[in-house]
Amino acid sequence: MILRRIALVRKVYLRDKKPWIVAFSGGKDSTAALQLVWLAVSSVPEEKRHKPIYVAYVDTGMEYPAFALQVEAVLQKIHTAAVQQKMPILTLKLRPELKYRFFVAVIGRGYAPPTHWFRWCTSKMRIHPMTKFLRSRIAEFGEVVMVLGLRRAESQARKEILAKYSSPEKFVGQYSSCSSVVAFTPIEDFRTEDVWQFLMQSRCPWADGNRNLATLYSLANAGECPSYTVGESMAPSCGGSRFGCWTCTVVRKDKAGMGLSQENEAYEKLLEFRNWLAAIRYEKCRRWKTRRNGAPGPGPLRLSTRREILERLLDLQNDTGLPLLQSEELVEIQRLWTLDGDQHASAISMGFRKGFSFSSARWTS
Repeated sequence: MILRRIALVRKVYLRDKKPWIVAFSGGKDSTAALQLVWLAVSSVPEEKRHKPIYVAYVDTGMEYPAFALQVEAVLQKIHTAAVQQKMPILTLKLRPELKYRFFVAVIGRGYAPPTHWFRWCTSKMRIHPMTKFLRSRIAEFGEVVMVLGLRRAESQARKEILAKYSSPEKFVGQYSSCSSVVAFTPIEDFRTEDVWQFLMQSRCPWADGNRNLATLYSLANAGECPSYTVGESMAPSCGGSRFGCWTCTVVRKDKAGMGLSQENEAYEKLLEFRNWLAAIRYEKCRRWKTRRNGAPGPGPLRLSTRREILERLLDLQNDTGLPLLQSEELVEIQRLWTLDGDQHASAISMGFRKGFSFSSARWTS
């Protein structure tokens, strides 16, 4: 199966001059898709590796620290291996615009933490940066191929999306409503067990293997994993866990956070903060009585609630030692508070009072 799929990927790569963009999240599915692409293109003679392959990672700034560090390390290994193996692979990290970052939106603008009905975070923090980069490549090349680690077996919704944009050619379709982008989904028919079997048994071109990724999934799943077949025996696949933002309030229960919190007290504190955010979003007393445009209905979070969230966040940052908020974000929060009536530089003052480092970096090892 894998050899036939590698041959298919190679065929699709060689048939035109459209550059490829691999949407890389660092999770198991996007890793499997990238690994498949790498194995296919590396089998092509060097002189025929004629078009770039962008490995694009959207860094929301809200990933779990362990996962963020894992992705950072993998991107560096991919870059180094690509240079050494003379692969046309370029890695890049995309970031949401300052105004769309999670804490700027919630603490600064007063957005309620996301729900299934108001899921503003996905479009602004993940889709928008990728779309912006995609448009820049279209402007340069005219058309591009988007390589996605999507699988029908993931969910019914994912199955319906793949069917909606499919074409007569297997694993090739249209990317959303954009006619200039071809969607290539080479692991579309993989089950979870197939993904892990491929990752654990096939050669990883940029590292010694994918054990670190499997271990991280195992920790996020409290050490309990489904299985895949290896010959006549069974091995753990860690397929039941998912990674998202540590502040995600869209999911009912953050299973990854619950699993990681059993290994590290800092993650337990992150989970407590996330659960508190999820609880207060439904408290009407914390919201303006009207929307910003004057229409009836629950409006932004009150300044008093935004101050409480910021205070708790800064305390959490001090307690865990993790840089959860960037200097530019705190400055933007203050600008937005001033527009909403705060005349005392409360956010900046709170930052100084809590020992906030205005030169703090993001996740560090």
